[in-house]
Amino acid sequence: DETWCKVRKYDHYKKCYIWVLVNKAQKTAIFFYENGSRGRDVLTDFLGDAELKSIMSDGYNAYVFIGNELKSARFKDTVHQVCMSHAKNKFVKASNQGGEPTAERFSEILKEFFMRERKYDDAGLTPKERFRERQSLATKELLIELRSLLDSELTKDSEFRSRYYKEALNYLNRFWKELFAYLDDGELPIDNNLAERTIRKLTTQRNNSLHYGSDAGAEMAATYHSVIGTVKLHGSSVWNFIGTFFKNIFNGCRDYVNMVPDKITLATSQC
Repeated sequence: DETWCKVRKYDHYKKCYIWVLVNKAQKTAIFFYENGSRGRDVLTDFLGDAELKSIMSDGYNAYVFIGNELKSARFKDTVHQVCMSHAKNKFVKASNQGGEPTAERFSEILKEFFMRERKYDDAGLTPKERFRERQSLATKELLIELRSLLDSELTKDSEFRSRYYKEALNYLNRFWKELFAYLDDGELPIDNNLAERTIRKLTTQRNNSLHYGSDAGAEMAATYHSVIGTVKLHGSSVWNFIGTFFKNIFNGCRDYVNMVPDKITLATSQC
């Protein structure tokens, strides 16, 4: 995901972007900043030669390119996902603000997919069990109903439709494969909410501050939020982590490898 920030550039202020990549399996959040750019090269350069099982995003153009990039030899085995929450929210907006009655039916069907995932979470299903449920007849029937409704709406005259509804229909149709890629693997999530929640702390800071004084300041903020975000993903107290970290530093410990959020207690016992 990415969000904007204001950075001072010489004698003016510029709208720039900080990115975040969340590794759910490793419980790691990485914020990165490359001269404030929102271009696709920022993400592809950052990923480098990493081996990825999947990568989830929204439908922003830089991420759409990743879908093509993932077909290359470098990422040929990586699954590109698109967040289902974004699709559902577009239909909710089309219903509430666009006044489209059929949009409500779309949002109800998409909501059913989320309800199923919540049920699997509550039942504590393993990835194998979750995959079996995702491939069930009931799920396939729901998917067929959604596709039939979408195809029907796409064939109708769109002249008098709200722009919100047109956008929602086109989004669902364009990213159909990426939206429902999670059904083919019990380990894949349905949405990108984990990254959304992680980046929210940065947006809160942005709303309560003026700007970053330089690119270096934005890079420092990215490092800070990487640490804080990772600590939160591990379910730990940020204050406890910072306190333990600096206590170790003051005691002369330089075992930085074991002072990351998931290993800090190991460093404490060794220093």
